[in-house]
Amino acid sequence: MGEEIIVPVTMFGMVVGIVWLVSYFNGRKRLTVHETIRLAIEKGQPLSPELMDRMSMVTDPVRADLRRGVLFLAFGAAFAVLGAIIGMEDSDALTPMLGVATFPIFLGIAYIGLWAFGRGKSEA
Repeated sequence: MGEEIIVPVTMFGMVVGIVWLVSYFNGRKRLTVHETIRLAIEKGQPLSPELMDRMSMVTDPVRADLRRGVLFLAFGAAFAVLGAIIGMEDSDALTPMLGVATFPIFLGIAYIGLWAFGRGKSEA
């Protein structure tokens, strides 16, 4: 196999692998919270509203939106810097790399917007 096949397959495989890892560990985190609550109920422990609030904060979607937004912005900035570095060698590569960088940047902006709107509603 040549480089023209291995590089794109590896790149897209890494994206799929990263998405799978994030999904897997988020699922494990939710499963751990549910197991903890189930064990507390089975042992007859009282479940106070404060405890339930703290347990629900483990998977707080508003905080997750801010984190995702910042990560997507960083990912887009990394692609832009990579495009600038590659653009020093091959000027034709700068425009496509900046085009690729816009997708995670706009996703990051959208997530930060969701965080800002959700934060205002949860505090009200």
